[in-house]
Amino acid sequence: MEWLHDFFQALIAGFGRIILTAMILWMVSLIVLLFRELFQPGDIHFRSYLYRVWKWLLWSFEIASYGGVIVAPIIMYRTEEYLKYGMVLFAAIVFSAVLIHLRRNTKLFTWREAEHSKEKTDK
Repeated sequence: MEWLHDFFQALIAGFGRIILTAMILWMVSLIVLLFRELFQPGDIHFRSYLYRVWKWLLWSFEIASYGGVIVAPIIMYRTEEYLKYGMVLFAAIVFSAVLIHLRRNTKLFTWREAEHSKEKTDK
């Protein structure tokens, strides 16, 4: 039963590492976004600012999950901690699949819109 405990502990830690990395990226981007907003001439448009904050949160999760798919196997073979970074890789793959599914269903892929507009103009 010890191996089951270690497996689930590593699984939860893998998801936690991806989420923590995404939150750190988001906090850094919030600081950059805040300074960009403060030093722009004119009034602060709170609604557009909150939209950009939300967009950066989604981008930070995408960067962390797609980066985890690339970085986790490299770290796994260099440190030889296969369970720890294998679960990070699993969590990154799950998050990547969820984010790709969300992007597809919310029509955020720009190439799909270009194909649909091209089909409409051809008819």
